[in-house]
Amino acid sequence: MRPLVAVRTRTPFCARFCDREPLFWPLARAARALGEHADFPPVDALARVFAGTPPVKFIQACPRRGRRAPLDARALYDARITLDRAVPTRERSWHDLMNALVWGTFPSAKLALHARQHRAITERLTPGTCTLPPTRTRELDALALLDEGLTTRRAGVLRAHITSATAEAVVFGHAIYESLALGVAPAVVAAIVLPRDAGEADLAINADRALAAAIRDEGVLRSPDELTRVDLREASF
Repeated sequence: MRPLVAVRTRTPFCARFCDREPLFWPLARAARALGEHADFPPVDALARVFAGTPPVKFIQACPRRGRRAPLDARALYDARITLDRAVPTRERSWHDLMNALVWGTFPSAKLALHARQHRAITERLTPGTCTLPPTRTRELDALALLDEGLTTRRAGVLRAHITSATAEAVVFGHAIYESLALGVAPAVVAAIVLPRDAGEADLAINADRALAAAIRDEGVLRSPDELTRVDLREASF
């Protein structure tokens, strides 16, 4: 398949992208809430992805700052979300549209993720610096992989658990959804094992709560070694 970067601008919008792949099922409600659009929905329409009161607002992404300008920690992406409850979003972007749909489906986990990334980033900054550190910590690597990743109920061979009905796979990462929408194989898929609350029938809500709790636990997700690489095709049936 062609690399993701080569097809982003070549793939026209299709309002029924969720029908292309069964793994889109968690986003179906949020996608329906946007209504039918002949083209990408505008940024100011994305608040409709939430089932209740929006926990964040989607705003137009600003141009990147100059490299020599002092770095304003409050203007960083995770800071805007954590402190201002504002998600910078690009118009006509498959990547950012998938991000909005994931926000609408897993709001608690997304808030927890960006709050933890904000803390992990800002504690490494020095006053007056113009650039972020050149490398990420192991914790930030794990969080970044999770943001691209897949959640599963149990460890082990994913295919065997799904076929035996002892596990369910729920895609969380918006980059994975973008790849599925564009027909490009995701570069990295990482899984985290989560418990399921038998009292919650909605699997997406269950995953949102369990993932948020895991992210808030500072003793978890300290390294990518805690995540399991999986073949996304194993979750496609």
